[in-house]
Amino acid sequence: MSVLRKQPNVVIIGAGMAGISAARRLVDAGFRNVLILEAADRIGGRIHTVQFGDGKFPVELGANWIHGPTLQNSTFQIAEAIGALQPYRINNRMSSRFLREDGVEISREIIKEAFHIFNRVLDEVYRTIINERLKHGRIITFAPLIFESLEKELQNVKADDSYIKDMQKALKAMTNHCRFHEGDELERITWEKHEQEYNIPEGGDVHIPGGYAQIINHLMKLIPKKSLMLKKEVVEILRSDEIIEIKTRDGSTFEADHVIVTSSIGYLKKHHETLFKPKLPQSKIDVLTSLELGRVNKIFLEFDQPILAPTYRSIAFAWDDTSIKNVQNDWYKRIFGFDQIFTKNNTLLGWIAGDAAEYMETLSNDEIGKICTELLRKFLGNRNIPNPKAVLVSRWCNNPYVLGSYFHQSKRMIPGEQMILSEPITTPRWTF
Repeated sequence: MSVLRKQPNVVIIGAGMAGISAARRLVDAGFRNVLILEAADRIGGRIHTVQFGDGKFPVELGANWIHGPTLQNSTFQIAEAIGALQPYRINNRMSSRFLREDGVEISREIIKEAFHIFNRVLDEVYRTIINERLKHGRIITFAPLIFESLEKELQNVKADDSYIKDMQKALKAMTNHCRFHEGDELERITWEKHEQEYNIPEGGDVHIPGGYAQIINHLMKLIPKKSLMLKKEVVEILRSDEIIEIKTRDGSTFEADHVIVTSSIGYLKKHHETLFKPKLPQSKIDVLTSLELGRVNKIFLEFDQPILAPTYRSIAFAWDDTSIKNVQNDWYKRIFGFDQIFTKNNTLLGWIAGDAAEYMETLSNDEIGKICTELLRKFLGNRNIPNPKAVLVSRWCNNPYVLGSYFHQSKRMIPGEQMILSEPITTPRWTF
């Protein structure tokens, strides 16, 4: 006679990519008692696809690309299988046109050499960060090292003053790009590869024209509707030897045999002391303290007519000076530039990171739109650019369930330490 094993109750906290992927894995494996609790009124977490701008295609307030479009990448596999990659386009920053504050474009010859210098310095920074720790026990950040290395490289460039000055401006723009690519001010970031760390496959960054939400929706197809509850912010997880009890802000209580926590790093950093009863093991608290959630935001501008197309596909602001003495007055100097969204004619996307990205969230869309339009007029040398008809801005730093963009290592972190956070707590059974 066969013995039927009792199906465990599994509660997943968070309906972002991690939470939904976990639920789909469990459902595919035959687990029937799976429940996802999501604090927000939508699924996706930092994937947030919305309709904005001209044309039928959406825009992304959050995750923007698939990094590494190869079959090694599970996200790429899904996107390709469901036909989400057409029209196909790989992001290429080398194609950006670098414009000075007087509206003059910096020559491609200078930009090409500047890219070579910047990439060489970036490789040197990565190596130095590792060597300093291994040989001297020192943990250092990108800055001021990257600035010192760029200055040394510039001293070796044999050219006239105007060439050097334009290269300095181009390198300032590339540094702004580095800020949003790495996720924050370079004084706060240190990166060290670890053998257990996820490595991005080769192939560049590919867009999903119809939106990242297609991936999320595909994963949700086989998850029963009853397995998802929105507007259920978990405020307390009480564990005992027998059961785990989950309480939400609206007064609901759920019981589980296993809990999978997929909340953002920012949320866990802020709430772990009150969220978990008893508290987390010290090893996990130490990792949360060492991890930082970066600050990156996006600015979308919709106009009544094309602003960059067909002349430009992407412009970078080659500032005379990117130093910020007062973030309230100079925040816009952290804007890297604007991209022509390739599925639209009249809609632009700007990128901003660091202190300025967080401060920008205190401003209204209208204020942000006016300042960005003035910047476009200046750098494009065209005072006739009209005001945008609509402005959309991401505000990840103040999103109460996210509190940032994407994580980076801090000076306190030991390489590979983040793996501790994913280790299960077995008494009773939690997984991160």
